[in-house]
Amino acid sequence: MLQQLIRQFHFTKAERHGAVALLCLAALGFLAPMVFRQFYRPAPPDLSDFKKQVERFNSAASNAEIAMLPTLFVFDPNTASVELFVQLGLQEKVAQTIVKYRTRGGRFRTPDDLQKIYTLPEADFERLRPYVRIESNSPNKTPRWQPKQVAQLQPFTFDPNTASEAELLRLGLPQALVTRLLRYREKSGYFFEKSDFRKLYGLSESDYQRLEPYIAIARMDKPVRPMTYAGGTGQTTPIEVLDINAAPATAWQQLPGIGAYRAQQIVRFREKLGGFVSPAQVAETRGLPDSVFQKIQGQLRLETSLFRKINLNTATVAEFNAHPYFSFKQGQLIVAYREQHGAFARVQDLGKIAAFADRVWLNRVAAYLTVD
Repeated sequence: MLQQLIRQFHFTKAERHGAVALLCLAALGFLAPMVFRQFYRPAPPDLSDFKKQVERFNSAASNAEIAMLPTLFVFDPNTASVELFVQLGLQEKVAQTIVKYRTRGGRFRTPDDLQKIYTLPEADFERLRPYVRIESNSPNKTPRWQPKQVAQLQPFTFDPNTASEAELLRLGLPQALVTRLLRYREKSGYFFEKSDFRKLYGLSESDYQRLEPYIAIARMDKPVRPMTYAGGTGQTTPIEVLDINAAPATAWQQLPGIGAYRAQQIVRFREKLGGFVSPAQVAETRGLPDSVFQKIQGQLRLETSLFRKINLNTATVAEFNAHPYFSFKQGQLIVAYREQHGAFARVQDLGKIAAFADRVWLNRVAAYLTVD
């Protein structure tokens, strides 16, 4: 067995010479490129044209960046327009925020006051601060943000529900705050407790602490109203049944626990909805305690149908956002889907939008939608 194996690997003299020759050729083939590179080096490629192109590109990009740099100049943040802020390099949204802040009575007294604009990036503030120049008001003109007041403030007893504009200004309140308070009262707003006055937007804590001892709110006696709210019969018996989609605010006030303010809240919520589809929706009114709703729900009836629906095929994003059951983002999705896929054939097609997988929400809003 061993002899057979040896014979299988036995080479003749000629075969041995051939194997050696092949090994030498393989070694030469392996070493030849290295030897060739030692004696022959190719000329480097000509990159002059490429370098010129790179230089031209860098020069053009630099000029473009210089052209895009915003123009910086001296400005007054109390008078500058939206266009002027945009020229200074601010985003249009930030510029609009600054102008809205001013229209609501805000004022910049020092350059650092620009930091009150929470949407203004820190980098933009640092860049613009050296160019802020705030002009002082003329000594003969009273700025609109200052209260029209006498030389020395002398607080007096007042009722925030009935005090006149002149009286409120005599108390040292800013004009913008007085205007806001009067508008709140015009919209049937009412201060029931001293602490309600503290919640007035724009009222500083120091002003509240200064005026709190002088606040005297007269208690309103609940008036006796007619039994009927449409037409009226002159009866003084409290109502037994109320049509939630037709009753005015005065009728809601006849229900237990519902005052003038809550009645207005319910009516405003109904107007935003376009009408109630169920008495249970009244409980969704903002600020209405559940205990009060439990008292009145037995007197609520749905006798009048919805008075306004949203057309899925024509409504804008703003119209969707105005409805309590839709958000701005949902309105955008509906309009985008409509523009891409065409008009909705039926209300149920709203469920084809992938983001609207919540069947409970779809059933809730379906009553307020139409495709006519």
